[in-house]
Amino acid sequence: MNFFDAKVTEIRREIGDAYSFVMEIPEGFQWKAGQHVLWKLKGYTVEEGDRDTRVFTIASAPEDGFLMFTTRITELHTSFKEVLLHQLKVGDVMQVAVPRGSFDMDTENFSSTMIVAGGIGVTPIRSILRSYMEHPKEGHPVTVLYSERDGNFSYQELWEEIRTRVPGLEINLLTDSDEVGNRVDAYAKEHGQNAEFLIAGPPRMNEAYTERLKGLGVPEGNIKTDVFMGYDD
Repeated sequence: MNFFDAKVTEIRREIGDAYSFVMEIPEGFQWKAGQHVLWKLKGYTVEEGDRDTRVFTIASAPEDGFLMFTTRITELHTSFKEVLLHQLKVGDVMQVAVPRGSFDMDTENFSSTMIVAGGIGVTPIRSILRSYMEHPKEGHPVTVLYSERDGNFSYQELWEEIRTRVPGLEINLLTDSDEVGNRVDAYAKEHGQNAEFLIAGPPRMNEAYTERLKGLGVPEGNIKTDVFMGYDD
């Protein structure tokens, strides 16, 4: 597998246990909003039984001009994340493989989009919306339901910027999962046949909302979920 070297330029705590790692874009490296990539430590070792690679969504959009991933690092964490939290520093290099996946809005074939993001599943949504800010489509309303049970919402500054700059793009930050479900139900009943639904969260959440939407009559082709794939080798 081929890797690109990406120089670390910033490490920051977003909020709570969410940390972002920002890098220069390696020469020749290209990606699309919503894709994920295999990241590899360079110059650091991990404990026996752990891996020195992880698949993370690219949280930045090409329009940002930098490469970034965000991950949660809780009190109990792997040796890989121990390196990220306590050893990796600005000026170090991480390696990135070729991006994979296809998870983005389709504003050509659907009349509107609803995005449901849960927890760290917001990372591809940040990328997608950051790109959409630069290329909005008039007459295509976008509704975002971003849920965090503890109220620790990442990327607050970006959400405020979107609210200011992009009419027709509605950002909802929610802590009540029942409220999220009720809003999804209402939207699906009113717009489900012609709307696109992007679901990004833990696998169980993705599966639950997919079945929920299908049960409300939303065609399966209208539903996209964020799935990591293609790095089994």
